[in-house]
Amino acid sequence: MDRPDWQEHWKARRTPFAEECRQARAELLADLKDPQTAQRRVLEDVIALCADSLYWKENGYDRIAADPGTFRDILPLTRYGDFERQIDRETRTKGGVLSCSPVLRWLKTSGTTGVPKRVPYTLHWLLTYRIPAMAAMWGTYLEHHPELLDHPHATLDTQTVREAVTDQLYGVQYQAISNRYPQLNSRDWNPPWGEAPWFGTRAPASHEGRMYHRIRQLLGEDLHFISAINPSTLISLRDLVAAHGPALVRDLREGTLEGEPFGAPDPEGAERLAAVLAREEFSLKDVWPSLSLYSCWLSSSAGLYQAKLDEVLPGVAKMPFMSCGTEGVTTIPVDDSLDSQPLAVGQAFFEFVPAEVPLGSLIEAGEKVDTLLFDEVEPGRDYHLIMTQGNGLFRLWSGDIYRVDRIVDGTPWIHFVHRDGVFHSFTGEKITEAQVTQAIREGTAAHGIDTSLYMCGPNWAEPPHYVVVSEVPLPDPELDHTLSSAVDRQLMEINLEYASKRTSGRLGALEFYTVPKDAINAYNEARRHPANPTQHKYKPFQKDVGFLADIVGR
Repeated sequence: MDRPDWQEHWKARRTPFAEECRQARAELLADLKDPQTAQRRVLEDVIALCADSLYWKENGYDRIAADPGTFRDILPLTRYGDFERQIDRETRTKGGVLSCSPVLRWLKTSGTTGVPKRVPYTLHWLLTYRIPAMAAMWGTYLEHHPELLDHPHATLDTQTVREAVTDQLYGVQYQAISNRYPQLNSRDWNPPWGEAPWFGTRAPASHEGRMYHRIRQLLGEDLHFISAINPSTLISLRDLVAAHGPALVRDLREGTLEGEPFGAPDPEGAERLAAVLAREEFSLKDVWPSLSLYSCWLSSSAGLYQAKLDEVLPGVAKMPFMSCGTEGVTTIPVDDSLDSQPLAVGQAFFEFVPAEVPLGSLIEAGEKVDTLLFDEVEPGRDYHLIMTQGNGLFRLWSGDIYRVDRIVDGTPWIHFVHRDGVFHSFTGEKITEAQVTQAIREGTAAHGIDTSLYMCGPNWAEPPHYVVVSEVPLPDPELDHTLSSAVDRQLMEINLEYASKRTSGRLGALEFYTVPKDAINAYNEARRHPANPTQHKYKPFQKDVGFLADIVGR
């Protein structure tokens, strides 16, 4: 039987792809053993790339080229908004304003305000930084699990998609970074499955439609690896198998895909699938017994999915996805450590400011702020992250807070903690997501309950107080009362300002509501944005308690 065209592509790309990933991983490991050289190389590269740009020349920044040591003295700390006028110019010139590299596409991200950002995706950034980062991560996956390239159906990649783009800025495509269509040149990201029908532009654009095609086309195959960014995608995959079970069984039995001819009828496979679906608590491992690995974000709030992931993918090994945003890559996994990964010292020039410094207000006021370099941070402390990227965005305050866990060969190993300014505060207590997570973990553990998904919001009652809704195995009103007191006590121990406001009566006691497993996940999935489902994020902290009525019914 002849191979379909996409499998010929897979066969042709398999060995070159594996070598590209191996080489990128080797370069990453070399950088991690000599971070000083890597950081100096990145800084020199950025200066050489930007010194002749219009923005640098107009502001006198180009004099840094003669003395790179003055970089932090001459260039100010910035926020994304500080570049908007120059980005407006660059949308028309398509390069030469922020850096001397052509803009191949504009990357779209909603950001914390909901106003779409425009991040320049330049040729230099693509070839020197973003593609090597992806390749190095897949090199780690291949190093630990070479079976993901055993055959054309071994890997299901949901990290990226190939979708037709409709938005443009003056003739240049404007799209999410997860969309890798079209391929920009021969060195652009080109995995072996790049032409697979479930991956390319022939698949439906909607999240549910695309997921159905992925499931149907991989049923009956020896699938080894499912790669995602968000853990909710993996849970959604299992939920969609359940929701569309009868249609999947019918398509498998009849050799169709949504009623259209697809392949040979498989009545035996259909019977096996029907038997799996008849079990109320079936897992993806039941659907694909060959599964050996999955990857996704697994730290910070994403780690709250772990219990659910263990149900959906029992006994399956896991590896982390890189810590990154549209603006740049921060960490790249080198092993299966889930709590932290090494700072990607070859991806950007990094600076740090202790988290307790009110960096946002200082930048707003235009004040001089002293920063620390990678070799000046201390394990156990939290820091604001500042990045200078090879796309022209320099000394950019990301708004992310990272914790330094340890130092290995001079390179910090870090993990994301929370967004700066994302806290609840009625009276100055400034409760952070990390504090609430810790209070819930300790409060529920004392009653034999593992921490799972939760949502927390401020209730402007009299007196004001916080409300938490959390998934537990057996919800119960009496348990609500018990955990309300337990978590409230823990939060008072963790946050002294909260304790002060509670004892003085300015804050009321925390209310804790237990709900069945999957209740919060279902609520979150219902709000998955159709325009960018790949990067959909679960957010435990909410600006109000509007979620209460939908999840708890009150």
